[in-house]
Amino acid sequence: MKKILKENFKFILLMIILVSLFYIKLPYYIMAPGGTIDITDRVVMDDYQKKEEGSLNMLYVSEYDATPITYIVAKLRDWDTHSKEDRKISNESEKEVRERNKIMRDTSLDIATLVAYQEAGKRIEVKDKKNVVAATTEDNNLKVGDIILEVDGRKQDSVDEIRSLINTKEENDTITLKILRDNKEMKVESKVSIENNTKIIGVVIITEYDYETDPKIDIKFKDSESGSSGGLMLTLTIYSAISGEDLLKGRNIAGTGTISTDGTVGEIDGVKYKIMGAAQNNIDIVLVPSANYEEAIKTKNKYNYDLEIVKVDTFKEAVDYLKNN
Repeated sequence: MKKILKENFKFILLMIILVSLFYIKLPYYIMAPGGTIDITDRVVMDDYQKKEEGSLNMLYVSEYDATPITYIVAKLRDWDTHSKEDRKISNESEKEVRERNKIMRDTSLDIATLVAYQEAGKRIEVKDKKNVVAATTEDNNLKVGDIILEVDGRKQDSVDEIRSLINTKEENDTITLKILRDNKEMKVESKVSIENNTKIIGVVIITEYDYETDPKIDIKFKDSESGSSGGLMLTLTIYSAISGEDLLKGRNIAGTGTISTDGTVGEIDGVKYKIMGAAQNNIDIVLVPSANYEEAIKTKNKYNYDLEIVKVDTFKEAVDYLKNN
């Protein structure tokens, strides 16, 4: 055995080095050019007919676990690398990060539906809404997925109401939250702290909606798809489907940006990689939030991409642009 090892030492050492370069994971992830998801393929609605030409696309960023070799490639290609801890909020586990992103995705669809139906003048009736913990930023006895039923013995209808109640407290005061966790009601206590002159309890809360619509519609996601940056394009897709208006006009349209209940389009991360992905997938028009417009144009000009980039602040601006151009 010793003889075999000695004779093949260089080969064995080379194999160990190669395996290390390709398979040992570093504590980083790599952001790289992504791609497109044609949401018009995901619509579930009676009598829905997808347009024969054109598409409405969400854009995504590709992310990879870094190994020594992929880390080097990323640096050579000017791709961004980030610590895996950067994507976490405080002490989140990887499982909680994934759960948070799926909650954000589903909430984005809820808000997109509300905004699209209201803009199209179609019936939507909110039956119920619940305030859900999407992330915890410190040890406050709350977990991702907890549903907040009451704060200090009172039901709170919105995140703003919860925030207002917290603002009445002093630093280190304790508030009692009645929550639903794993279908069981319980009470937990959290301390109020101050961060950047803002009173907080170290939690990110979002509102999920339960509603009835006419017509009924749904968008199907793959399990791997998550996050809130597709809000604008979800809203456009739903609006186009229920209104019957042809926003596509044969064009391949993509976009990115969060959506709020008032129709505001919000800033997102990784826009340069989304522009790269759009250019690689024959997109004609890319809609981006105003806050991301400068970086989007810079990326387009750097690589001489043949696509049109349009900045929007609201959903209505996006609809008006596509109708009139």
